[in-house]
Amino acid sequence: MARPTEYENLIRTGAFAAVQPTAGAVAGFLAHAEDYLAVANTIDSSRSMQVFTLAYEGTYQVVQAVLEHYEVRTKDAGRNAAILRVCADLKLSSQETQKLAAAHARRNGTAYQSPFPPISKAEAALLVFILRKLIPSARALTGQTSA
Repeated sequence: MARPTEYENLIRTGAFAAVQPTAGAVAGFLAHAEDYLAVANTIDSSRSMQVFTLAYEGTYQVVQAVLEHYEVRTKDAGRNAAILRVCADLKLSSQETQKLAAAHARRNGTAYQSPFPPISKAEAALLVFILRKLIPSARALTGQTSA
C-alpha cells in the first residue's frame, strides 16, 4: 500500500512499524469505536470518568483503524504520535487535536498515577463530541461504509 510520506517518516524514525494488514481489522476497529460511543451515550453524565474512558477508548479504536488502513502499528511509545498523526489525517482542528492529546495525557494520569482531580463532565462531553466527529471521517478515509 502507498502510505503518506508522514507515515514513512514515522517508520523510518522507529515510532511506527510497517505490518501486513489483517483482513477485517479496519471494519472491526470502527465497529468497536461505534460501540464505545453508543454505550457512552447511555451512561448518566454524572459518571464523567466512565463516559470519558469509553470515549477515549473509542477514539483510540479510530486511531487503530487508520493505522491498520495504512498498514502500520505503533511501537513502544508511539501512542501519542499515532493520535497526533491520525488527527491530522482526519482533519481535526488544531484545538480539537490539542484537546485529544490532553485527553490522552489525562487518561494516563487518572488511570496510572492519581484519580485527582476528577474528570469533569465537560472533559467527558468534549471527548464524546470528538469521537462522534472522528468516526465518519475515519470511515470516509478508509473507505468503510457505516455498520
